[in-house]
Amino acid sequence: MRRKALGIAAVSLVLASAVLLLAPAAGQGQFDVTVYPAKMELTVAAGTSQPFEINVRNDSDAPQALKVYFMDYLIRPDNSFVFEEPGHYSYSCAKWLDTDSFEMLVQPGETAAKPFAVSVPADAEPGGHYGVIFFEQTRLPGEPAGQVQATGRIGVVTLITVPGEIIREGVIKDVQVNSAWWWPTRKLPLLPVTKIQCRVIFENKGNVHLTVKGKLTFTPSFGWGSGTVDLGEITVLPKTERYLEATLGEESKQEQNPASSAPVQPAAQPPFLGSYKVHAEVQYGPSLEVFDTTKTADSSSNVYPISLLVILLVVIALVILAFKLIKWWRSKKRARETEAAGEAVDTEKKEEISEELPGEAKGGKRRDRRRAKRKEAAEPEAGAAEPPETGDVTIEETTDGESGDDGSGPFLGEGI
Repeated sequence: MRRKALGIAAVSLVLASAVLLLAPAAGQGQFDVTVYPAKMELTVAAGTSQPFEINVRNDSDAPQALKVYFMDYLIRPDNSFVFEEPGHYSYSCAKWLDTDSFEMLVQPGETAAKPFAVSVPADAEPGGHYGVIFFEQTRLPGEPAGQVQATGRIGVVTLITVPGEIIREGVIKDVQVNSAWWWPTRKLPLLPVTKIQCRVIFENKGNVHLTVKGKLTFTPSFGWGSGTVDLGEITVLPKTERYLEATLGEESKQEQNPASSAPVQPAAQPPFLGSYKVHAEVQYGPSLEVFDTTKTADSSSNVYPISLLVILLVVIALVILAFKLIKWWRSKKRARETEAAGEAVDTEKKEEISEELPGEAKGGKRRDRRRAKRKEAAEPEAGAAEPPETGDVTIEETTDGESGDDGSGPFLGEGI
């Protein structure tokens, strides 16, 4: 028992220590910071510098201590980000960035303007150069060290264009839209939903970043349902590919241009049934506000939810079976009613016969017996009334009152 108690106490001590180590410092507070603009796009000539500011707003109820640093970044085709140390990529501008201080303190509810500057080397290659400015939560001044702290950070993408021979060229490499062959694409009671996923693969073949926006339009070549889906707005770095993606019936999850004043389009409903032509359109231009170049590509999709046909056939079969069962049950019921009616008639006849007087029944039987006896007696008499033809002999039998003179016996005539 003593060992068991010691073991429980040791486990409790370890858990308590872990909680204390992982808990944020009391003075640190929740990380709730907003920075804007979220994307800084500048054109700076080689050999020159340009200042700019980023606003940092503390939306929490506690002071926020932040450290500032720069990094390179890459965006994969699936739109995930990769961050590297400054100078890792050939198109990096992280080493060109500078600020007055790499730490700042923002009080609750306040907004601080943080100054920065970008200095482009004289031998910088024309085209796009990129980096990210991070604001990361850190300990407040005077806060004790030694505790593990959960920190947050937020970044601002910096896009620097060095004038010169600028090549803006992009192509749509592929348009991918899945088909639905089993479950429906729209929500129906008790049935799963097949989501229609749309993807446009766009490649930047130029030497400067492209801010692109896209949309897909689907029209039926046979069937019902049409519409347009917004693919959002993204930035594609030089010599890279990115996916413009959306799910029909859902809002676009792509990054949005904060400078754009265009209203948010409602999510397009997926097609219901049929074969569809899918038309992709991607636009880009020299700035965030100008989209003067359009690229297009086409694809197709099919929506034939076979499950609905199967369910319809099952329902029809069940209805037919129900009608047959009802018909069989009615015929059985009529047969039982007919049989019951016949039994009732037989019972009534038997009751009528049983209600007759016993004497009449017996008298009828006696009459039948007397008739039978008279019939048996009449048959020999009828045979005797016809004498046999034997020569000229005539035998005549008389009864009482037809005898000879003396009445003592039969009379034998002459001619014997």
